[in-house]
Amino acid sequence: MATTPSKMVTLTNSSVDVLNAIRNSASVNYRDYVPVATPDAESIREIGTIIMDFPTLQNEFLNALINRIGKVILTSKMYQNPWEMFKKGLLEYGETVEEIFVNIAKPEQYSAEDAENTVFKRTAADVKSAFHVRNFQELYPTTIQDKDLRAAFLSWDGVTDLIGRIVDSLYSAASFDEFTVMKYLLAKRMLAGGLKPIVMGDYSSDAKVAVKSFKGISNKMEFMSTDYNIAGVHNFSKKDDQFLIVNADFDAVMDVEVLASAFNMDKAEFLGHKVLVDNFGEINDTRLRYLFGDDFTPLTAEEKAALNAVPAVLVDRDWFMIYDNLYNFTEQYNAKGMYWNYFYHVWKTFSVSPFANAVMFLTSAPTITAVAIDPSSASAVAGQSVTLTAAVTGSAFADKAVDWTITGATDTKTYINDAGVLVLGADETGTVAQGETNGTITVTATCVGKSTVTDTATITVINS
Repeated sequence: MATTPSKMVTLTNSSVDVLNAIRNSASVNYRDYVPVATPDAESIREIGTIIMDFPTLQNEFLNALINRIGKVILTSKMYQNPWEMFKKGLLEYGETVEEIFVNIAKPEQYSAEDAENTVFKRTAADVKSAFHVRNFQELYPTTIQDKDLRAAFLSWDGVTDLIGRIVDSLYSAASFDEFTVMKYLLAKRMLAGGLKPIVMGDYSSDAKVAVKSFKGISNKMEFMSTDYNIAGVHNFSKKDDQFLIVNADFDAVMDVEVLASAFNMDKAEFLGHKVLVDNFGEINDTRLRYLFGDDFTPLTAEEKAALNAVPAVLVDRDWFMIYDNLYNFTEQYNAKGMYWNYFYHVWKTFSVSPFANAVMFLTSAPTITAVAIDPSSASAVAGQSVTLTAAVTGSAFADKAVDWTITGATDTKTYINDAGVLVLGADETGTVAQGETNGTITVTATCVGKSTVTDTATITVINS
C-alpha cells in the first residue's frame, strides 16, 4: 500500500541546532572530541577545526548531515511537484501495482420457472485489471570536497547553507524530472487517443464556448457511464475528483470566475481543481534523453503543434498512477582525491489508469484512415505463438487501439490477447482449404475509434 507524509516538515534550524542534533545522535568517539555548539561564531569555528583535523569525524559528520538532516528536507519537498495531487505516494514494497476494477453487475429478468434450472448457475463478476510496473530508476550525483566542508564553519549559517547546496541541487533535479516525465506521459497518451476526445466549437473569438463544453462534460462525468474512459467500463467522477489541466495561454484569456461557475464551485474551491501547464506540447527533449537514453522517442513538430492547440484536459484524480518506489542517499569517500561522492537514488512508477475518466477538448474530431498488421502473414506450429502489431494511421489524437479477432481456428484453446499475441492450441490445425496441406487462421484488427477500418493477416499452421 502506498503511503504519504502526514504533514509537511520545514527545516528552520540554525547551524547551532544542526551541529548539536548531529552530535546527539553521533558515536561516543565523535561526542568525546566534538563539544556542544553554542550560539557564537568562535564555537562553530572551533568545532570546524576539530572535525577537519580528523578524517573519521569528517566522514561521520557529513554522513549524518546528509542522512539525518538532508532526508528531512527531501521528505518534506518530495511531494512539491506542481502536479503532486496526482501522486499516489510511496510504494515501500514490491515493484508492480495491480489495479483491479469490477464492473457493475448485469441484471436478469425474474422468472420462478427459470430459477428452478439456474439457481446453481455461476455468474462470474466482470473483473478487469491493469498492471503498473516500476519504470524509472535514476540517480543524481553530487560531490563535496574538503574545501566545501572547511567553508561551512567560517560563517554563522555555513552549515545550513552547506545542507542547502547538497540537497537542493539533487531535489530540484528530481522534482523537475518528475514533472517532465508526467507531462511527456500525458502528451503521449493524448496523441495515442488515450483520452476520450470531446469536440467543441471554435473558441478563438469567444472563450465561453470552451467553458460550455467543460461544464457539460464535467456534469456528465458525475453519472455512471462508459463514455469517458478508454477501458469502456462503467465509472463516474465526482466534482471533487475532477481536475482541469489548463493550457497557460488559454487560462490567460479565460476569467477564473467563469471557469469556476462551470464546475459549480466558488473561485477559491475551484482553484484547487485547476492545474496549469505551460502547454501540452513543449517537452524537454534534452532532459528526457538523459533519463531514458535510446528509449526516448521525441515528439514531431506536427505533434507538438497539435498538442499546443489543446486548451485543456479533464481527468479524474485516479487517472495518473504515479508511485514513489524508492528514494535514498548513498555515499563513497575518495581518499585519494579527498572528496565525498553522494548519490540520490530515485525509483518511480509512471503510468495511467485505463479505468479512470479522462477527456481532452478539441476543436475538430480525430480521423482514422487505415490500419496495417505486421506481419501480414506468418507460419507457426501448433502450441506456438505469433506476435502481431497493428499500426493505425490517422490524425493527431486518433485512437490507436484495435480489437483483435480470429476466424478459422479449430482448437478452442487457440486465442489472441489484447497485445496481439496469437497463441495456438496444442491441437490446432487451422482451416484447411481444398487442395492445401496446411490450414490457416485469419487474424483481424478492427480500429476501436472507427470500426469500419480493418486489416487482416493470415497465419499458416504447419503440421509438425
